[in-house]
Amino acid sequence: MVDEQKQSINFFDTKPIFADDVALAIRMKAAKDAKGKIEKECQIELIFVDGMKHQAIGEFIISKNTAKALVKILSENIVNLEKQLADPSMPKQPEIKTTADTNMFR
Repeated sequence: MVDEQKQSINFFDTKPIFADDVALAIRMKAAKDAKGKIEKECQIELIFVDGMKHQAIGEFIISKNTAKALVKILSENIVNLEKQLADPSMPKQPEIKTTADTNMFR
């Protein structure tokens, strides 16, 4: 289960990199266990690309749950962004939201 959590994350040690394209690859493995039942697992790979340089600048391999959280947070933020762009008044300071897969923290 993915829960939204407010966290203190140090963003000062990361350098922003501009990507204007993204590629997606899904890796799926399947195997039969001793009883003949098929077990499947998958990983989702996101590759961010600088189109001017024609160069991959970042590669991230995420779980299905993280991908679902990414879709949710992007969708929510795009809806809010479109509302702000349509509003003729000055923009508000953006709120930074983070999500975490609680199964990863043990």
